[in-house]
Amino acid sequence: MFDEFKTSIATQLAVLTGAPVKDIVDAIEIPRSNAHGDLAVTIPRLRIKGNPVQMAKDWAEAFKVDEVITNAVSTGPYINFRINRQVLTRKVMSDIYKTQDKYGWTNEGAGKRVIVEFSSPNIAKPFHAGHLRSTIIGNLIYNLYKANGWDAISMNYLGDWGKQYGLLAVGFERFGNEEKLVADPILHLFEVYVAISAAAKEDDSLNDRARAYFKSMEDGDEAALALWKRFRDLSIAKYKDTYARLNIKFDVYSGESQVGEAMTRAMTMLEECGLITESEGAKLLNLEKYKLGVTPVKKSDGTT
Repeated sequence: MFDEFKTSIATQLAVLTGAPVKDIVDAIEIPRSNAHGDLAVTIPRLRIKGNPVQMAKDWAEAFKVDEVITNAVSTGPYINFRINRQVLTRKVMSDIYKTQDKYGWTNEGAGKRVIVEFSSPNIAKPFHAGHLRSTIIGNLIYNLYKANGWDAISMNYLGDWGKQYGLLAVGFERFGNEEKLVADPILHLFEVYVAISAAAKEDDSLNDRARAYFKSMEDGDEAALALWKRFRDLSIAKYKDTYARLNIKFDVYSGESQVGEAMTRAMTMLEECGLITESEGAKLLNLEKYKLGVTPVKKSDGTT
């Protein structure tokens, strides 16, 4: 935005000081206080021998103001400049007209890539206020990267795997309704989950069935995965409607379900490093020597 004004200042000062135009442009800053001016040059940054205060005074007096730079005054080792606000206004309005919604964008991040992962709700559960803060902040960060020339990728890493989806499948057999599922998938699946969770508290065999169902998912059972995929796809379609109301669009919908092969490789690496111990058929990641405790990574039934 200030390039034209900086160039005008640097061109004159290059003649007065003998310093390269680029060095002068690099030395031009916006003062902390607008009372000092719109732009300022710190004379010591030019690395010219002599008294910086006296040089600033001499060069400010010799500087010729014009329709672009309207005033030049020295303050200690600084030269403070006033710019023509009308010229600035015309330039800004012209740039806005030319660039439209790309006004202010830069190419500072050209050639760089970044993944911004945010929002991350659980499928089959409603989007609620707890997700809103992460979603808005994440989208802001994504937009900032994109506006500065980065190859930015927005990712929604869903909670879409685990025993709870086995419980949901068992619950859908008992409480599911196809018409309600199609009409409002997230609401109906949430109602099913609440109902089956309450039933499982009274009948623990439902939890056993849920664990067995999830085990079949991890083992690649086509029927089990087809139902899970349908729940996931319907949930994503509904989430997209919600995000559209916030003017948010994700480039990638990923999730916990996408790391199956990577989990196997990670488990092998941990075992090779001697960090895995067994207890009652379950595998535990033991990081006590690093004061990070012990955590299960594979249950006794073989699920992660």
